Amino acid sequence: MRPERFSSFRMDFEFEVLDVDEDAGKISVCMRPDPRRYEWQEIDGQKYLYDKLDETLFPIQILEDAAQRLEGGPINFQPAMIEDADEYLQSRKSSVTRMLQGFQVQATFEDKSEEFLESLAENKLRFVILSIDVVNSTQLAATIGDERYAQLITTILHELSEITVKFRGHVLKYTGDGLIAYFAEPSFITKHDLAIDGAITMLKLVYEVVKPACDECGLLPVDARIGLESGEAYIETVGSNLTKQQKDIIGVVVSLSSKIQEQAHPGEIYLGETMLRHLHVQWRQHCKPIELGEDWRYEDPDGDTYRVYRMNLKPW
Repeated sequence: MRPERFSSFRMDFEFEVLDVDEDAGKISVCMRPDPRRYEWQEIDGQKYLYDKLDETLFPIQILEDAAQRLEGGPINFQPAMIEDADEYLQSRKSSVTRMLQGFQVQATFEDKSEEFLESLAENKLRFVILSIDVVNSTQLAATIGDERYAQLITTILHELSEITVKFRGHVLKYTGDGLIAYFAEPSFITKHDLAIDGAITMLKLVYEVVKPACDECGLLPVDARIGLESGEAYIETVGSNLTKQQKDIIGVVVSLSSKIQEQAHPGEIYLGETMLRHLHVQWRQHCKPIELGEDWRYEDPDGDTYRVYRMNLKPW
């Protein structure tokens, strides 16, 4: 399995709003390369912007050309629907406890993911894929019994799904003890930031909300882990109309996100290199490469071992 070569990259800037024209729907901003990531260097009389993370030099002409392409163009930006993650998680504590105690959530069946994928005009897009699962779920089920286990998993999946939506994502499928979510174009760069914010909020939910509620309800504590990857994939109809058909996302990026998740330890977020290279510096500066050993057999397009990173920031 070989992930795609980087077909795009991001640059991080500090923004200063200069003017807002609400009638015309236009905003004027001053963009400066983020000093956490870049520094200016002069080589042989030429000015370059040095990327300290990727150890790359950019001629100033590249920045000037990029600025011209951006001038007057639309900005695809989607903010999260959660302004304060800690406040949101605090508001979920009583509901989580009630669900673990057996109170049912009133729900009507709607497949928003199917509706979204059906609405797309193209069958090939760039996605961020998030895979999360509950660690050692089989042992947990055997210990607490099927009924209590069903209440626990149903509660966790309900809350993880709600978080996915609030970070502008969709649930692609449930995996029994976890889920696979996706964050799609057109705002591909922004979706990386939304996905990592969503991943952090999901783990905070497990460790700051679900775990204390499990203790209160006399259940064993739970652990979770997350894998993230991004890249192109195809949208296809799978299955048979005699039994079940659905829209699905098919591509290396989907399976690789799950493989990366399987390498993570409880409470950790692992990322593929493509995902890492599209992250904002505020998150990327906390990611470190990890060695996965001989069992990790995935390669990049050059035949080298595909690199995986751990987020060394655990705010839960």
